[in-house]
Parts: sequence; structure tokens; C-alpha cells
Amino acid sequence: MKTFTSFLLLTVSGIVLSKENIPDSFLPLFNSGDRQDITEYLTNNMAKTALEDFGIDAHVDTFLNTQNTHGELTLLKQLPAKNGHDRLLVLSKNNQLTYTLVINRENKKPHGINYFFLRNTPLEADLKTNLSKKQVANALSVFTERLSKKDAFSGVILVAKNEEIIFNQAVGLANREWRVKNTLDTRFALGSINKMFTALAVLNLIEQGKLKFEDRLTDYVDSSWLPKGEVDKITIRQLLTHTSGLGNFFNEEFINSNKELYRDLNNYKPLISSMPLHFSPGTKNRYSNSGMLMLGLVIEKVSGMSYYDFVQKHIYDKANMHQAGSFELDSTTPNLATGYLKRMHSDTWVNSTYTRAVKGSPAGGGFASAKDLHNYALALTSYKLLNKELTESAYSEKSKYNSAKWYGYGFSVGGTPDNRIVGHGGAYLGVDARVDMHLDKGYVVVILANQSDVVSPVRRKINELLARMSD
Repeated sequence: MKTFTSFLLLTVSGIVLSKENIPDSFLPLFNSGDRQDITEYLTNNMAKTALEDFGIDAHVDTFLNTQNTHGELTLLKQLPAKNGHDRLLVLSKNNQLTYTLVINRENKKPHGINYFFLRNTPLEADLKTNLSKKQVANALSVFTERLSKKDAFSGVILVAKNEEIIFNQAVGLANREWRVKNTLDTRFALGSINKMFTALAVLNLIEQGKLKFEDRLTDYVDSSWLPKGEVDKITIRQLLTHTSGLGNFFNEEFINSNKELYRDLNNYKPLISSMPLHFSPGTKNRYSNSGMLMLGLVIEKVSGMSYYDFVQKHIYDKANMHQAGSFELDSTTPNLATGYLKRMHSDTWVNSTYTRAVKGSPAGGGFASAKDLHNYALALTSYKLLNKELTESAYSEKSKYNSAKWYGYGFSVGGTPDNRIVGHGGAYLGVDARVDMHLDKGYVVVILANQSDVVSPVRRKINELLARMSD
């Protein structure tokens, strides 16, 4: 199964949209947020390839959640077309941020929409003037409360300068059925943020001399786990950089399976062994949940401990992450936020518990509080989890190994040369999360939400305010 990123992949055919009528036809549909109208429109107008790749429900779900996050879009200006894109400058009613709505259409008739996305487009006036820490905190409080009142964000936000917490606020409901509020101590699902912990566990074994980057996966994992092909070429480094050629076990078989099966890594074996390699190992890059799960098996083989116990001992305990763990969803673990999202089949919020594996894996799915992740960032960047060389290697880009320029070893890498921002995001149904470490400025930003597709505007607002902070 292919997955959606933070933008929508919508393909529409059967109509011809001129530049003049795009705002008249598309924006009202988006702004209505009407589930039935959106479903009917996309069902009647999407290309067959889009339906084959994702299915109508995925398109409608993503549309509804993005609309809920941004609310109505006000057209500010129709911009000149560029590189085959129609472009509209719009203002989000919910977050009061400006975006370029980019709409790409087919070159051939019927010139339907291939996809659209909202590109961050800050106005120059929004980026002027210096702000104090107190002003930044006040601005974030107003912003967060506005989103909460519009049901456009449910979760916790933490912003710190090294150890000093500048802003920390919880809004929304951890459980909508029982009207339980989120608190600063609520444990939120992390999604793929756990990939950092898996990578650090591997690097810990390398630091101990028990593992090498160029070791072969098949030295530690039985070949029955792996598909046919050049799997004997896969190295530990390739698994860390998503260049192994392995794919994504979140496929149709996973969707249709009993999620209670996934309490142990061994239960993922049929999902991974049945998927062919996408390319020869080391030649290309493709984000791979299966590759990260393989690293979990390597950790167990080399350490003689379960993956979960190893991460607990060498990361969570060392970093004072007292609330963190991979908790089983059918247990009675206190303070776990329930995930919610909009879906095609319902006019109300839908609980996402039944769509997820009962326990997280090395690829993601653990839980932590915002304070846990603040403590983690401080421990990591003060080299308490790994030595300096391996730590900095983890969050340095690895394009020389054919990895993406924005990725290290289990870390996303971004920012500018004088404001490097590293960390990871995590997203799934009813889950959206982000931890950013501003290495040169000392900022730590944690955004945890039990709601789909809500982190991006918050992260943008925080980064814009931090760029203006004077002390």
C-alpha cells in the first residue's frame, strides 16, 4: 500500500478546469467540508490509477482531515501558472497562515487534477520585528487556543531553549468518548519518531564493537525473513539510510490482518518476506518501515535482549524518559491518548485504535510525553547516549550512500548551515508528532497530537516565531 504524505494526492478526471473556474469550483468544495459532496466529487472525477493506487476512502479521508486542520481557505490572489501548476495564494481561516494552493493538472484532456498541496508562503510582514521569549510564549498560547477552539489541534506543544522551557501547553481531549483532557503528562503515540531510537540502539552496538556498518543483514537474520533477490547484499548502513531496497510492511495484508498479532517482531515475518525488493541494495533510496524492523531483529540477535528491553535500558532510562515505552493498546496503561481522525464513512470523529498494531515496532508506534522527548533531546545532544562522533554522524546527511539529502541514520536533517534542525516526524491514522532539535540555536521543539494532519501549521508557526526571537 502506498502512503500519503503531508500533502494530498488527488487525481481528478472527467472535467476540464480552466484557470478562471478553479477558484469557483475547487475552493467551495474544500471550504464546505461536506463529506458526502467530497466523496461524490472524488468518486466521479478521480482517475482510475488513483483509485487503484490508494482507493477512494484514502483520498476522502486525507481531504477531510486537511480541511478540518485548515478550515476555509480565502482566495487572496490568483498567481501565474508555473511548471504546469495553477497557483492560488490563500489564507487559512483556522490558523491565519498564508499558503500557495498548488494544483497540478494533466497535460492531456480532460486536464484533470493530478494532485494539489498547500505550500507554506509566509508574507514578509509576518517575519519582521524581534520578539522576547515572553512575547513568543504569548503568541503561541493565542495560536494554540485558536486551533483548539476550532478543533484543529489536540495535543501538547513544548518549546525550550536548552533546559529552559519557553512554552508548554496541552489542549484538546485525550479521549473524546469520556471527555478526558490532554495534560502535560499525557503519553502520545509517536509514529516514526521511534526510528531515531532504533537507529541509536544500532549505533550503541557499533560503539560497543559488537556490530559494524558494513555487516550483512543475512549474518544476523535468517534468509526466510527476506524476499528473493539480492538480499545478501543488504548492509546495516543501508538499513539505517533506507537504501536497502526493502519496502513497507503496512500493505494490504497488514490492513486486512488481525492487529492483535503484532505483539512480537516475529509476527511481521509474513508481511516482509512476501514483498519483493524495490531495487538493488545501495543503489537508490526508498523510505522503508520493513528495513527498520529488520534492525530490530539485528539488535535482538547481537544483544541477546528483546528490542524493547534494549531500547528501555540504553535510551529511555539513560535519557530520563520515564513515561516512554511501547505499550500494548489493549492493556490498561494509564495516560495514553487515543487517536482520532475524520473518515469517509462517518460524520463524527473516528477512533483509530483498531487500525493500528497492538504494540509498536522498531519502525514506530511507541508512546512518550512531551517532557520525555525534551529530556531525550538534551541527553542526545550532550552525548549521554552515544559518543560525539557517532551522535553527530547519526544526524548528518548521508547522500554519499545514495540516501536522501534530508536523512541521516534514522534522523531527518534540515534547516540551514547556521541553523541545523534535526529530529524526526511521525504520522499515522489519528497520530501526528514531531521533535526538532535546533543544533546551533539550542531550541528543542516537541509537538505531539492525537489527531491526523495537524502538526505542520504548528511547526511552521513555531519556527517563524523562533526566527524572530531576540533573546
